[in-house]
Amino acid sequence: MALKNFDLKTSRHRSLLTAALLLSAWAGSAAANPISCTQGELSRTVEIIYTEPGQPVPCEVIYAKPAAGTIELLWQAMNEAGYCEQQTAGLIEKLEGSGWRCSKQADEAPEESESDY
Repeated sequence: MALKNFDLKTSRHRSLLTAALLLSAWAGSAAANPISCTQGELSRTVEIIYTEPGQPVPCEVIYAKPAAGTIELLWQAMNEAGYCEQQTAGLIEKLEGSGWRCSKQADEAPEESESDY
């Protein structure tokens, strides 16, 4: 799934992306808790998508800028477990170092164990 620099400024693109994300979720993909970052009025969302639920790979890291209307595929891994989590942690550290406040969004139903980014 290649989402690099996908322009969401038109409602048609937003609708198509929403449909694609829903279909991928229904097709068996699983997402880690999204991480929301804010700085003033701006927000960013970072999310790790796992193609095979319960498996650390394959995975993709998605980065959304709602105000700009963009979603980007930053990284993906097919074989290296922990790669997406490591890249996400580095991005969150960089954002927080630039003054952003980041936190994981809560699950609808809490899981027994929580993992780091």
